Amino acid sequence: MKNQITTNSPPREYYVLQINGRVNSMHRRYQDALRAGLLLKYEFPHDDVKLCETHYEEVGHDTGLH
Repeated sequence: MKNQITTNSPPREYYVLQINGRVNSMHRRYQDALRAGLLLKYEFPHDDVKLCETHYEEVGHDTGLH
């Protein structure tokens, strides 16, 4: 096949979980980030928990991903 494109590059989008404006964790899958965010919201109901999408270029390469 002439037009088939195959890449083994990492996904370009990551999901960042923030609590009170500070990064708590980063996830490759939306479902994992959402689950972690809901658990944090349940544990700390008065804190500001946010789930944000970020791109590969914005993520530090030395950060641990979940």
